[in-house]
Amino acid sequence: MTDGTRILRTLAVPLIVALVFLFLVPKTCQKAIGTRKLRLPTAAASPPSDTGLHIESVSPDAPSSRPVSYPAGLDAQRVRYLIEIDPHFVEPYKILLPKPGGMVVDPAPADALVRAGWFESSGGGYTPARGAALHLGGMNETPVAWLVPAGKRKFERVTSTADLGNGKARVGFTWQWEPNEAGRAIKSSFDLHQGAAEFGGGGEHPWDLNSVSVDGEWR
Repeated sequence: MTDGTRILRTLAVPLIVALVFLFLVPKTCQKAIGTRKLRLPTAAASPPSDTGLHIESVSPDAPSSRPVSYPAGLDAQRVRYLIEIDPHFVEPYKILLPKPGGMVVDPAPADALVRAGWFESSGGGYTPARGAALHLGGMNETPVAWLVPAGKRKFERVTSTADLGNGKARVGFTWQWEPNEAGRAIKSSFDLHQGAAEFGGGGEHPWDLNSVSVDGEWR
């Protein structure tokens, strides 16, 4: 081995070591640092520091804000069923159209049926147009007027319950008119109404509906 070869080998070793530290070590360190950054939780990914229970406030006037608890043996399904079959509750909403020369009533609902083509104005009163019976099912005639069903009551939901004692309970509920074809010709939408019902029963006796109020009058 010549002197030149020995010199080259002697210089090659530190040169290779220098190249390793110059290129490979920084890249390895940079990769390690980047990996550590990925593992560290960011502010956006970190869980919220507030872990307390939050309850959204609801207006006290909202029906859902009032918990409803029923006496033993009474539930929402039975309340709804008994109210929906009550004769007072199922009474339809009727429009009174006086015959010519008959009584004086609010003309607005009757005029709406005239505009729909089902009635005609005549002599200060109203008479059915041809084919009106096809659209106005359940229309009745009295000596002085025509009675046209315009809708039926629709039970919405129970809003409150109260134990009156002695096997009696009172239930508050909401209801709304559900218009038929005649009702929709008069009004596009109807407001919610408040109703109340009193039940009797409990213990060994099933709960029954004693009376119901949908218009401020108990029946």
